[in-house]
Amino acid sequence: MKLQFGLLWIEDNFSPQEEEEIRRGAADAGFELEITVSVDGADIGELAERQQSYHAFDLVLLDLGLAGGVRGDKLAPEIRRLFRSTPILFYSSGDTEAGLRDRMAKDRIEGVFCANRDNFTARASELIQDYAHTLNRLSGMRGLAMEVVAEVDVICRKVILELAVGEAEEVATKFLDKAVCDQSSANLEKFPAQANLAERIDHPATDSMKSFNLFRELLRKHIASLPDGEAKDDLRALRAATKDYRDSVLEVRNVLGHALETRNEKGWLILDRNGEPFMTIDDFPSHRSTFLSQLRAVRQISDILITKD
Repeated sequence: MKLQFGLLWIEDNFSPQEEEEIRRGAADAGFELEITVSVDGADIGELAERQQSYHAFDLVLLDLGLAGGVRGDKLAPEIRRLFRSTPILFYSSGDTEAGLRDRMAKDRIEGVFCANRDNFTARASELIQDYAHTLNRLSGMRGLAMEVVAEVDVICRKVILELAVGEAEEVATKFLDKAVCDQSSANLEKFPAQANLAERIDHPATDSMKSFNLFRELLRKHIASLPDGEAKDDLRALRAATKDYRDSVLEVRNVLGHALETRNEKGWLILDRNGEPFMTIDDFPSHRSTFLSQLRAVRQISDILITKD
């Protein structure tokens, strides 16, 4: 499972409103929309290579009238040849849905949905929602939760080492020593013997929650040291946005790690380790949205604090 939905939009003149409507449809399904635009399909071969290597696109939007007089129906056979199983939504303001279907049927092009321009954004949102339903299984949600936590762990490590300079390094070291040694007497000798802060972070006893707590503590101290202004306000808001990370991401991951799924009248039901209902497939979009918002906030914090090479 993933948080991004890849959209290849072959169009030379879509409106900001149309883009926003499709983005909203993707967000309702729990996805972040990643749009790649081709104005006339001239780069379709290069885009197909990206698809083959990375499965970058989950849906192709194709307009009938393109830049330079290119016709979408003439381009469609090549798109289908290169993107063999990717759904295509073919649309136009100058032809009916029936007329668009006839164009596709003429060249026997399969896997193409058709819509008039007046409602193609709603149809695109429906197709995104349909795609989301194919992912609504325990294995997918479990994998997604683990992926999000893994990325946050990496970002936390980078930010901690970036902020833990001078006195802050001693604060961070003592923070982890206490968090780990208070949990288990077996760590009293081994953990403080680690050579430096990086080794403490990488030690198996430093789990995701301890690392994240240290991340937030160092961030709090860093924010307090900043002068009043926009930069301070931005970091404070982003830190506040991560306050529910434990309950909304880590705890969900922990439960899903031991969960089972069963069928009920509405579809798949996720049970916790005690056999009690934990979530249904109706909950999946909101969990994906929450995972995405938490991950986005942590990424933004990292982008602000860590200088890119």
